[in-house]
Amino acid sequence: MLEVELKASLVNLSTDQIRDSAEKIGFQVKKRLREIDMYFNGNERDFRDTDEALRLRSCQDLSNGGPAQVFITYKGPKQDKVSSTRTEFETSVGELFTMRKLLEALGYQPMYSVDKTRTELCSGQITLCLDCVEGLGNYLELEILAESEVQRDSAVQKLLSLLDLLQVPRDNMTRKSYLELLYFPER
Repeated sequence: MLEVELKASLVNLSTDQIRDSAEKIGFQVKKRLREIDMYFNGNERDFRDTDEALRLRSCQDLSNGGPAQVFITYKGPKQDKVSSTRTEFETSVGELFTMRKLLEALGYQPMYSVDKTRTELCSGQITLCLDCVEGLGNYLELEILAESEVQRDSAVQKLLSLLDLLQVPRDNMTRKSYLELLYFPER
């Protein structure tokens, strides 16, 4: 499965206005989350050099106050020059502490963390996320899951059209992850 994603800074833009515009064209608020991500790096394989990511995420649904869920995610290298399209594998795990210790026992060390509050809206197969990232500010992420690389280009075009419709300048776009923006802004 390919995660086709566009990301843009919302500096000098109103997140309320973006959300209102999205709702006017059919997006519905799905949930509000707090996500704390812990990124790992291997002794034998430096993910900073290979443009990959291994992440352990604690996800608290702020909408219903339920218990946090934990996910482990592998993201492959970015696949094009416009979006942040990557191969992605993700699954839920039972317990954060145990999974962290398992990864450490396999030689993966926790290196960096990212803390964000996310409002997630959906319309059809598109997910729109309004993120407030600690240390970075507000960002917009637009995502579609694609079955194959053949669908990737049309998915990117669909997301670019939506970005334009929401009046978010393309100059605000970045291909960098929040991890890269926080810890490696010069790259």
